[in-house]
Amino acid sequence: MNATTRSYIKVHNISPEQAEDFEFDYEPKIRQSEVLQQLVPSSDDWGGVDWIGLGEYEYNASHETMHFVLDTKWAPPTEWLRNMSMGTHYFQNKLVTMATIQKDETLVTGVSAMDGEVMQNKIIFEKDAEEVGRHYDNEQPGYALESLDNQIWDSIGKFVKVCEQFYLEGGYKNDY
Repeated sequence: MNATTRSYIKVHNISPEQAEDFEFDYEPKIRQSEVLQQLVPSSDDWGGVDWIGLGEYEYNASHETMHFVLDTKWAPPTEWLRNMSMGTHYFQNKLVTMATIQKDETLVTGVSAMDGEVMQNKIIFEKDAEEVGRHYDNEQPGYALESLDNQIWDSIGKFVKVCEQFYLEGGYKNDY
């Protein structure tokens, strides 16, 4: 099981030029995780999350998406995300999605935000701790860690796809 709660953030429609400018402006801070404080300077705007660490950052030019992996102790950084979505010109008018896998893997939440407004904030996967534990026990027939991972990531993929369809394409094809 994870040692921290992990949040996977995706910022949509970031051009290569915007990503290059962002990286130029924040390069030393990205490597030192200080970018999180730069994007939302006041810890009062973090929504009660005392600590956030940057696990990874990357830009995907073929999909024009920016990705952050954030670590927290338990709570998802929803308020931080909301404030980040309006705090800098790089993220104005951009859809930002976040999937947070709670450290014990019993709960996954999905959040989408744009221009400081939380558009979605919902549970997208939930299992009780006993059932999650069975996936870690090699002696349990019919349970495998790969199956748990697939369930979690399938729920995340579905959430992000629905948000993209609804907020970027102007409608959705699946009722999530």
